[in-house]
Parts: sequence; C-alpha cells; structure tokens
Amino acid sequence: MTSATTYEAFPQERVHFGKSVRETLGDEVERLGAKRVFVATSKTLRRDTGAISLIATTLGAKCVAIFDGIAEHSQLAGVLAAANAAREAKADLLVGVGGGSIIDGLKVVQLALTEGVNTIESLLAIRRTTKPPVIRQIAVPTTLSGAETTPFGGATDPKLGKLGFAGAHLVPQVVIYDPALGELTPEWLWFGSAVRGVDHCCEGYLGLNANPVLEGGLLRAVSLFATSLRRTKEVSGDPFARIESQMAAYLACANGMRSGSGASHGIGYILGGRYAVHHGHASCVMLPHVLRWNDKTTADRQRTLAMAMGRPNKSAADAVTELIADLELPSRLRDVGIKEDQLQAIADEAAKHPTVLSNPRPITSAADVMEILRAAW
Repeated sequence: MTSATTYEAFPQERVHFGKSVRETLGDEVERLGAKRVFVATSKTLRRDTGAISLIATTLGAKCVAIFDGIAEHSQLAGVLAAANAAREAKADLLVGVGGGSIIDGLKVVQLALTEGVNTIESLLAIRRTTKPPVIRQIAVPTTLSGAETTPFGGATDPKLGKLGFAGAHLVPQVVIYDPALGELTPEWLWFGSAVRGVDHCCEGYLGLNANPVLEGGLLRAVSLFATSLRRTKEVSGDPFARIESQMAAYLACANGMRSGSGASHGIGYILGGRYAVHHGHASCVMLPHVLRWNDKTTADRQRTLAMAMGRPNKSAADAVTELIADLELPSRLRDVGIKEDQLQAIADEAAKHPTVLSNPRPITSAADVMEILRAAW
C-alpha cells in the first residue's frame, strides 16, 4: 500500500516524437496564432549547420529575429540580452533550438518579459513568477538534457553561480523532437547529455519523493538509454535509435524532476556553474561514485536499476560506469579539468547545497562530500 500522493500536470500541450521540424513547426505556430516569432539558438548551430536557415524558411515572414547570444550554462548577461531583443522585436512566441542552455535561457526570458524586468538585478530579485504568461516557448531540442520537460530554468550568475527560476508556464508549450536534428549534434554532446538523462533516471528512482506513478517511466527510460545509445554509437545514422533516446530523455526528466535528485545533480550544478564543466560530463564523473556512496541505504532499488539497464549481475554503479566507457566519455574529475586543490572548495559549497542535502543517504558535512569527490577524482 502506497501513501497518498498528488501528480501536478504542467501546462505543456503537445510533444512530437520522430517528426521533422519542417513539417511540424509551421503548423504549431499557426495553431497558436503567433505572428512574430523570436528564434534563439547557439552560435554553432547557426554557423555550422543549415538547421536555422531551414527553420527561418519554414517560418517565413513570421520570423522576426534570430538570436545566438545565450552561452553555455545560460549566462545571465546573454539571457537578459535575449529578453531585451525579444521585447524590441515585439515577439509573441519564442522558439528555442538547441540544448538545455538555450531552452532554459528562454524560460528565463519568458519570466523577464512576463514580469517586465530589464536588468539582471531586478531579475535576480524575482526568480519565480505566478503571473499569467505574456509569451510561451516551442522547444526544439538537439540534445538529451530534458530541459524541455520542466517549468524550471537554470541560469548562471558569475558571482552567485547556477540559479533556479520557476513558473508553471515556463515549461515549453510545445516540444518537437526531430531525430535528424540530433544527427547534427557532436557525438560527445549527444552522449554526454544522455548520461545526464541517465542521472535523472538513477537519482529520480532513488529520490525521496519517488512513487509508483513516476518509477515506471524512470525504469523504462534508463532501459531505453542503455540500448539506444549503444546502437547510436554503432550506427550514428539510425533514426530509430535517436527517437528512442529522445523518448528516454523525455521520460527521464519529466519523472525525475518530480521524484527528486541528490548529490550527483547538486555537485554537478557547482561543477557547471563555477568550473564550466558540461552538465553531461559532470554526471559522467559523479553519478557512479554517488551511487556507490548511496548503496548503503538504497541497495535493493539500485539492483532494480541495474536490471533495467540489462546488467542484472552488476551493481547500478558498475552498469553506469560500463555505459560511460562504451560511449567513450570522461570518467574522472581530472578528465574534465578539475584540479585536486579545488576539491575542498567544491566540497564546502556542495555540503550546503539544497539538492545535495536531499540525497537519499544523508550528507551531513563537507567531509562526506570529500569522500565522494576523492573517489571521483
């Protein structure tokens, strides 16, 4: 018998899997009645691929601006510049094409436009909106971060580090998962962001708020990741493997955000916000060691995770480590540029981070964090 629970449905209307952005985006813009569309993307996608030109052609005269100034980790200066550019363009719809930094950045743009703020100081003073939205987002993800599933946006301040922004209508109104766009993403980024999704699955399944409603999606997601990612590694042009990975990313983050996370995510926020480590790589180097730390209190549930990954005779930590190795991703903190003399500062900050403090095996001191970091370094 499980305890009573409430599932909060966010105002996301449609999620398209396996459809091309060419055939889907124009119809969605028309359905939403938008006339002035503001497109945000990365410099790399805009410069090195034809994807953004295709999207601009699809939108035609409705595309009023293309912005490529939101940097990795959604640096607030670029986010605010995007908000001001969207305001100047009189945009009535945002389209985010890219990874989590772009999609999260546009969530903060939505908050800024809804609240009518135009400085970083005023943005930092709010960070949560309950007002009716003045603008929404269509997300076109090119990675597997899962940012498109949540009403929470992360953005980075150079002094304060990674910060959270929230509001129910910040969740993208529509999501379009196009496997062909996934092929444009560098292999290291596709696979790295996928391990972030595996992190959502593992920490979500072990999370303090996990329940049967969420667990089914998390176990199915980690199973899909374990098979589809290896298939993409073997045959990068297999669209069906990429669609399965995109489905896994959706299930992982949509359920994981509700069940909670722990030290891997919390330390990862610090590694990204303070030390410019890619979120996916932060999960690569932290998740196996956090799983081993947590095994003392979550051994039975970790065995279920390992079985879902097709490795019933391994621990969850070893199953994740094997997947990371098969994808040829970094596995140590030293591999992603963290120096040994930085570990104590990371531990001190992490020991106070609310996400770290929600870890299923309680972390009560910087010494606990240092034990994990030493294993990972």
